[in-house]
Amino acid sequence: MQKMYFEDFREGDVFWGNMVVADRDEMLAYNRLNDPWPFHIDEAAAKQSPFGSIIASGGYTITLMYRSCVGVYNTPKRQWQFLGGLDWKLKFAHPVRIGDRLRVKLTVQKKTVSSKHGRGILNNLVEMINQNDDVVMPIDIVALLATRPMKRVHAAHSITTGDNQ
Repeated sequence: MQKMYFEDFREGDVFWGNMVVADRDEMLAYNRLNDPWPFHIDEAAAKQSPFGSIIASGGYTITLMYRSCVGVYNTPKRQWQFLGGLDWKLKFAHPVRIGDRLRVKLTVQKKTVSSKHGRGILNNLVEMINQNDDVVMPIDIVALLATRPMKRVHAAHSITTGDNQ
């Protein structure tokens, strides 16, 4: 597995996540449990809403984003050395509907070396894109990644013997 450290990224790098589908039963179960607004759970009420049909809760949309991102940062071939998220700026630009096919596009926008040793900061634009190429959820994410570990250099020790001491 390739470990991806801060130094391995370049501004402008683009990564694509896995395709995910907004499954009807899963979406409704999530919405009922976590965000039971009528336009999230009741077909008749949703039809009368400005959306015209049931739409995903924001939390479910974020769950699908995480699911898609696994194909970016945590695969059998590649694992980002992620230390944490520092900031998110998120917008729900278009509703996610039952059956939508979604995929994440992650673009590295800026790199900054952290003032703390062993860390770097990536500013990323994460765009959740549907089958119609609509960006349903753009997120500006500031992420903290580990820098490549320093290789330890072992100094050779010289041993002096005898007469010169």
